[in-house]
Amino acid sequence: MKPKPAADHQYTFGGLSTDYMLEIDYDVHNGGWKAPIIKPNAPFELDPANATLHYSIECFEGLKAYITEDNKTMLFRPDKNFERMNNSHK
Repeated sequence: MKPKPAADHQYTFGGLSTDYMLEIDYDVHNGGWKAPIIKPNAPFELDPANATLHYSIECFEGLKAYITEDNKTMLFRPDKNFERMNNSHK
């Protein structure tokens, strides 16, 4: 397992990941969502017809975060980003 970060660890966007992943299967024909499973990270397969492979190319998610001079994290126009995402998925 990955070592636990020290108490003074400086966290950054995308700078740390876990050893585990959450998996929840959905069965459209037999009751919907199944029981969640937390398991060790592993490769997983996606069907080539999976809509995320097609539509993710057509819808750019452009939310930006910046660190200010006084070390605060600021989001740039998140309301406009949400509006753009909602309009893209109609």
